[in-house]
Amino acid sequence: MNCAAFCAHENREVIMQASSMAALHKEALDRLELADMAAAHAGSLSIENVHTVDGISQGWLEKTLGKDVSGAALAKAEPAGGHDGMTDRRQWNLEWNETGQAAGLPGSVFIKATPSHPYLRETLSMLHMAEAEVRFYTQVRDEIPHLAPQAYYARSWAGGRFILLMEKLEDRGLTPFWMHHECTFDHAKAVLEALAELHARFWESPRFETDLAWIRPRTFKYGAGWHEASFVKARKDYLDTDLGQALPDDVREIHRLWSENFREVYAWWDTQPMTFIHGDSHLGNTFAYPDGRAGLFDWQVIFRAPSMREVVYFMLSALTHEQRQPFEDKLISAYLKALERHGIKLDEAYARRLYALFILDSWDAHMKTYTRGGYGHADAAIRQRADLMAGALRDHKTKEVLSDLLDEIGRSVHGHPDRGASPAK
Repeated sequence: MNCAAFCAHENREVIMQASSMAALHKEALDRLELADMAAAHAGSLSIENVHTVDGISQGWLEKTLGKDVSGAALAKAEPAGGHDGMTDRRQWNLEWNETGQAAGLPGSVFIKATPSHPYLRETLSMLHMAEAEVRFYTQVRDEIPHLAPQAYYARSWAGGRFILLMEKLEDRGLTPFWMHHECTFDHAKAVLEALAELHARFWESPRFETDLAWIRPRTFKYGAGWHEASFVKARKDYLDTDLGQALPDDVREIHRLWSENFREVYAWWDTQPMTFIHGDSHLGNTFAYPDGRAGLFDWQVIFRAPSMREVVYFMLSALTHEQRQPFEDKLISAYLKALERHGIKLDEAYARRLYALFILDSWDAHMKTYTRGGYGHADAAIRQRADLMAGALRDHKTKEVLSDLLDEIGRSVHGHPDRGASPAK
């Protein structure tokens, strides 16, 4: 066998081995989904630790928050409201004795805990969302402390069970944003600069093979099959809603093309340069410092992806239909400049191509949120995204970009590799 033939044979062996390993990996994830589903819908699990809002008490808070301060005691602790969304959320006001006050123990806490509804636990369990957020706070947050709130205690268990004791942002002068809030250009720019810092720090990090291996790419995420099926259903159901029935013909055609080819695009995305992304970086998961800097909370949907996915996801949640056109190009440029300041130079044409494609992913999130009742977000904020999405899809010529990519993928499958734009570090 000559050298060329030998190399070709070796390459085929490597490809076949990689394909076999990928198939085994996906089979393992499929089997895990069955266990995660069962755990989520179990009425209760044998968990002795407090993991629901009903289990929170003054004694437990004193023990948990004051465990490292000898003599610290809570003179008073009382609930101070809360709301439920994907998780149960409560605030407690705390009054410590002199020892606790001198040690700087918090005067209030924001608590996230296991949702009571099995459907919500299912989402947390299948995607390992609670586990991801706990891992973020116990393993990663201290590397980027200014980009996320402080957590005093974090534990998770199977079936979407967990509890987080966190600082109340307002106690430190920070301003949380919600989906219905107006987003100024300055706040949007600050969020994108914060995301650029996060992305640059973990850009194609070798740690994804070691201590951060739990931060997985899209097609190998926990619950990937279940998650994919949920989007397939949401796309179909959306067409039967008032917003879906009002889709213009050109946007409806993009919907069809995307619905028929999303798996090929998912796979292509996972071949591009990857970084650590927040994953759910909508406006309602951001906060502002008094000096204008920004950070993010709700780190439950962490995964590995091209960074432009995050840029699109944030911008199409934060900007109104009227803001998008005058702000969008400036904000994309601001993000790329911030990324470069942190040591990563991303080719602008390549970045904008990714932006056009990731609008489809953000559109999926909109369709799923709308068909699932909003997940606690304001209805007006969700509905206004319909026009925003249609405008973005048109302006960025997403149909043409998607069609070109599918052609490239087709040529690559038949032996003509994609020679499109690539990022430069």
